[in-house]
Amino acid sequence: MKKTWIALAAILALLCGCQANEHTTPSHYGEDISKAQEIAVISADTSEVIHTITDAQEIQDFVSALHLDQWELKPLPEKPSQIGSFGLAQEETIKLGQTDTDGTLYDIAAITLYDGAYIGFEVEGLNMTFQVSEDTANYLSGYFESLSEEAGI
Repeated sequence: MKKTWIALAAILALLCGCQANEHTTPSHYGEDISKAQEIAVISADTSEVIHTITDAQEIQDFVSALHLDQWELKPLPEKPSQIGSFGLAQEETIKLGQTDTDGTLYDIAAITLYDGAYIGFEVEGLNMTFQVSEDTANYLSGYFESLSEEAGI
């Protein structure tokens, strides 16, 4: 009987360990990010929302352009220059017995873009930094460049 408990404990430890590693990769959060109903584009200079993305196709394009499977966990270089950030929000999930939500959006993740193709990624209380592809960095920085041009900056 004692051997059975030891074997069961070993199997549970192995399964829990695998599950923890699975949840620490950015690609795990792709499905959560794709559920965003609003993405706030936030200026690094003023910390104000300069644009809000609510179109479902544009949100889907945004998530696809992140290429989460290519992110590499890396520390930020010394004194990184922040380009801007994105705040992702969605309504609460409808729970058993509910027929609708109240329309309130809740923060689900934040992405901060830095020079050198680095990002800070905050989700579910975790803060991580990654180096991303140049394509991803250029796509994200494009939101700030085009908005700066529109504002005449």
